[in-house]
Amino acid sequence: MLLRRNMTICGIIVFLFIFLAPSVSIHAADTTSQIITNIDEILKDNPLKAGEKFQLINIAQDDTVTLSVLRVAEGAVIKPHLHKTHDEAVYVIKGTGQMFINGKWVDVKPGSLHFNPMNKVHATKNTGTEPLIAVSVFTPAMKAPDRHFVE
Repeated sequence: MLLRRNMTICGIIVFLFIFLAPSVSIHAADTTSQIITNIDEILKDNPLKAGEKFQLINIAQDDTVTLSVLRVAEGAVIKPHLHKTHDEAVYVIKGTGQMFINGKWVDVKPGSLHFNPMNKVHATKNTGTEPLIAVSVFTPAMKAPDRHFVE
């Protein structure tokens, strides 16, 4: 069962990256129809606000999945945390950084894919000279905040 769920999440991510193409940019979740959008346009339409170090831009959501674009500013850190009721898959598309996985920091770069089961502590830091950009997929859908920081 767990293997099937992991393969499904990975399949969704692979599908998204094969078929994402320049087209219409969306500003909010649209689950009534299929979408094609462009990551660069999403980022341009949703600039990082003054003082923010990272953002999660919601792209699409239904009852089973939330699809978001993650932006982490240069030098920023998303501190160690866990999700009590959500699995998360993160696929890095731009920039370089490190993710705290299984108690150690691991380098990530474009093409890196991280699957994080619920209740597992993880963190992200941007170690590069440009924003770290990734696609994040939560299952089930992230209908309420579920980021619990740990020491």
